[in-house]
Amino acid sequence: MAGTIRIGLVGAGYIATWHADAIRALPGLELAAVCDISPAAGDALADRYDVPAFTSAAEMAASGLCDAAHVLTQPHLHHDLALECLKAGLHVFVEKPFAVSAREAAAMVATAELAGRQIGVGHNFLGVPSYARLKRMAKAGDLGRISHAEITWAFPLGPLRSGPFGLWMLRAPENLVLELGPHLFAFAEDLFGTPEILHLELAHPVTLPGGGGTRHQSWRILARAGEVDITVNVSTVETFDDRSVTLRGSSGLARLDYGADTLVVMRENASDIVVNPARKQLSLAWQNLAEGAVNAARQLASLNRKSPYG
Repeated sequence: MAGTIRIGLVGAGYIATWHADAIRALPGLELAAVCDISPAAGDALADRYDVPAFTSAAEMAASGLCDAAHVLTQPHLHHDLALECLKAGLHVFVEKPFAVSAREAAAMVATAELAGRQIGVGHNFLGVPSYARLKRMAKAGDLGRISHAEITWAFPLGPLRSGPFGLWMLRAPENLVLELGPHLFAFAEDLFGTPEILHLELAHPVTLPGGGGTRHQSWRILARAGEVDITVNVSTVETFDDRSVTLRGSSGLARLDYGADTLVVMRENASDIVVNPARKQLSLAWQNLAEGAVNAARQLASLNRKSPYG
């Protein structure tokens, strides 16, 4: 699209400020409007960025102020709002999860094609620099033949224990994996193609107060894509933070910590049985030192800067 792209935000919740700051940080983009069914929420965000506020996507689209819309609402609303914006002539960018069913997702893509508009979905962890390095390494065969991938989200989820229990992700048993799963399956899809789900195990159930039913805190999913076996782990219990992708290949093992944006690779070497372990551990030590130094430099560079990427 030639010229400046004027973008309206549909939904003025927590994630909207990140989108607004990202839009303002990039050349060729302009934050043009905010839309939320809550006038108070919409006005507050609009005043912060000095743009007009609307209370419906249709009203915002009809204003002629926008070329595209970012749909940032609760996931069960994505389908209807995306279709409304597409039919009004806007390009659409949707927060994950793209939709809550394959049927809805297919309808959104078909509507975009029919309208001659672009539609996309935000998978933020696919954009971290260390993942780009991992993907290049895997595609180039630097790890040899990859036989197994383990993709993990082990990160405590406070609302499961202390609320608020009315959050969308807690309203139905499947919503938790719809909320967190896209992060993990985006890696699998991007690296290996669409995985086939083979098995699911649930564990660590908790009962929500007020008759809210049972929610499982752990999901273990076994899948396969081509010749690659994939294990997907989702754990929201009180645990040490482990948000990682581990690829096991015939000539190396790579571990991406996408929460910290670091990548280390373990390889065998040709030294004897005494020197080999020392060389391996020294290599890992230097890699960790280098990754930490790069991250420290990024943090220092981001100080006192209003940047969504800081």
